[in-house]
Amino acid sequence: MMVSMTGFGQSQRGKKGERFIVTLKSVNHRYFETLFHLPPSFEYLEGYLRGKIQQKIQRGRLNISVTHINESSEGIVLNQELIEKYYHVLETTRKKLNLNENISVASLVALPGVLSYKKEELRFNEREVLVKTAMIEALKNLMLMRRREGTALEKDLQGRVKGIARHMTAIKKRVAHVFEENKKKMPPENLESFLRSTDVGEEITRIDFHLKSFLKQAKLRTPKGKVLDFIGQELQREINTLGAKVQEKHVAYQVVMVKDQIEKIREQVQNVE
Repeated sequence: MMVSMTGFGQSQRGKKGERFIVTLKSVNHRYFETLFHLPPSFEYLEGYLRGKIQQKIQRGRLNISVTHINESSEGIVLNQELIEKYYHVLETTRKKLNLNENISVASLVALPGVLSYKKEELRFNEREVLVKTAMIEALKNLMLMRRREGTALEKDLQGRVKGIARHMTAIKKRVAHVFEENKKKMPPENLESFLRSTDVGEEITRIDFHLKSFLKQAKLRTPKGKVLDFIGQELQREINTLGAKVQEKHVAYQVVMVKDQIEKIREQVQNVE
């Protein structure tokens, strides 16, 4: 199974008007690398979140951001201690001045500091649970996209490898034909030198081996991007040698077609984990 290093995953969790949005973006990279954008009060979670990600991902550069949206409603808070002090002072003054007017609740709550408005915010541990839960869900979504793209990559690469195999079949036939033609035309004293300098049997054997190895590695469940890139380099080296040895026009055409496919394969495997 092939997994792409490119993907996107997002999830959000909320409670009592507060929401945490976790976004994960991954691109290709030679190694595992993370870049976090966390609210200052949650920076301590970076190690925990990195560990969770690394359990699922071994290669790629990941950008992780956590956004906190607080839309919690405001509640009215009564300062009981202050209102009792106000009442005591006013009641004492009323008696001292021998006033008949009663002290109303309306007059008390209108005094400074008696009533205040405060958002009904979550406790810190509740927020932490929301962040962690959203993170796990976002990671699942990211992995789903990486696997889907990996499946598409695998299909594309298999098609290109099979295309190279078809071109190699044409090359083998044409090389054999060229050899036979030269055997008939070339003087015996020059034939041995010609056959030795244009013998591409070793290159053909290696290319066949690398193509089979590529398909075998592509089916493994372990990260394989670096291995596939190495095989692509070897294919490129062998076909360059083959093309330099046999410069007959029909072979040259097939070599160009093989080179084109190898170049596209090497571009694609840069996105494989």
